[in-house]
Amino acid sequence: MNTRNITPNFPIWLKVSCYFLIIIAAAYIASIYPMLDSLFYYFAIAMLLSYIMLRQERKSLFSLGFKPENTKDWKHFFSGIGIGFLALSLTAGITILLNKGSLQFSGKVDVVYIQVLILIHFWSSFVQEFTYRGYPFQSMLKVYGPWTAQLVIIVPFAIMHLKLNTHITLNQFLMTLLTTGLGSILYGLCYIKTGKLLLSIGVHMGWNVAQALIPRSPEQNKTALFNLIQDPDSYKPINVLIPYLVVAVVMIVTVSSWKPHVNKIKY
Repeated sequence: MNTRNITPNFPIWLKVSCYFLIIIAAAYIASIYPMLDSLFYYFAIAMLLSYIMLRQERKSLFSLGFKPENTKDWKHFFSGIGIGFLALSLTAGITILLNKGSLQFSGKVDVVYIQVLILIHFWSSFVQEFTYRGYPFQSMLKVYGPWTAQLVIIVPFAIMHLKLNTHITLNQFLMTLLTTGLGSILYGLCYIKTGKLLLSIGVHMGWNVAQALIPRSPEQNKTALFNLIQDPDSYKPINVLIPYLVVAVVMIVTVSSWKPHVNKIKY
């Protein structure tokens, strides 16, 4: 008997649980030792875990659908950037209007800075989508269906956005769970509708780039392109939350109505 071909057949829920426990433990370690806190650190761990688990299932990393292979893939990626950018711009515009503020153009465009910003947010979005909508989401989706997969990913995705070495109140956690949870559902739908990660990476990237360029609060009153003119007495945090929730829900409903472009997902 060739024992080298015998590998334990662990259930998907156990694999995904181990995956996220290791990711969260790595994030906690990085919060204590800031020199580790980088996207390369998290990506290396996620890629290694994905490789090990996929190898056990006789699959390759490319089965996760992050590599563009045709014109449609590139179309999904670039249209995703546009959708994400426009969605955040709309959110910011409503927020600024409700808070009785205005944007003032800085008067200059630092092309190099903006190019670097775009690269940084591409890498950040790629790593996050690979880590959360890659092996764990796709495995849960195929075995347990979309609702379970979406709900399982929401919690670790929210935890990733928290500073684990500081005291976190219940309200802070629930607010993070709500805001990042809607984003997680949207990005998950992007995968479900296309069968690949390109659209979710694009939407995530477009949203983050616009968020870095358009200030929405007195704390972030200046970016490379705009200054936010805001009376502090007129500013209300709820006016940041409500537009975000409305736009996010509209995007989720819209993407939910799309017909799948790729019929590869079976559950």
